[in-house]
Amino acid sequence: MLLPPDHAISNRRYAVLTLLHGLSDTFMCWLDYTNLRRYVSELRLIVVMPQCGRSFYINTVDGQRVEDFVADDLRTFIDSHYATLGTRASRAIGGISMGGYGALMLALRYRQVWAAAFSHSGAIGAPRWVEDPPNVGVFGPLGSAVRREHDLFQLIEYTDGPLPRIHMDCGIDDFLVDENRAFHRTLQNHNIPHIYREHPGGHSWRYCDENLPSSLDWACHQLEGNCDPELDDLTVIAPPAD
Repeated sequence: MLLPPDHAISNRRYAVLTLLHGLSDTFMCWLDYTNLRRYVSELRLIVVMPQCGRSFYINTVDGQRVEDFVADDLRTFIDSHYATLGTRASRAIGGISMGGYGALMLALRYRQVWAAAFSHSGAIGAPRWVEDPPNVGVFGPLGSAVRREHDLFQLIEYTDGPLPRIHMDCGIDDFLVDENRAFHRTLQNHNIPHIYREHPGGHSWRYCDENLPSSLDWACHQLEGNCDPELDDLTVIAPPAD
């Protein structure tokens, strides 16, 4: 986690951003491969970075309850132990690659939890991938209910609750750019407001770092509680050792 330095002594309550890592990454990649600390040092914002393996952030068919953990257990823990505003309007979620897919999927499935979601280089079509054996352990066989229930193209059809605000970007040379474009077109066809941008670059943390500031700025403008650009330091809270 990253906490504003006055979190322990201030009467202020904060908005919360959850950041999700990619398939071959850990939560530490946000700190090792981007300038996240510096970017959020100017924001009054609690940043949570869970470690979720190669789960695609769902309750997998092989028994991992990652979706429940992120959408319920982690959220409840953060709200009960830290000075959060604790409302939908004060929560955003974002991610890179697998985490970009996860951020959009969770925000669309749990519309009462997150007001805004952003994706860098998102693995938008992951539930539709058929030539990726590890995916079977996550989503089950092609055509499974789990795949349908976590398909972004299906989730936007749901009408229960307000849609989250959506921000997406992808590198022009990214191998995932076509599925990002397809989802952008689908959102357009459904008249769903969103931001979609393409920038030079491929599928890399360098690309993410170059475009992360604009996503953070966008997210803060969506949230109540305001992320005031006044603070210049953060406290890093490491997870407990096993």
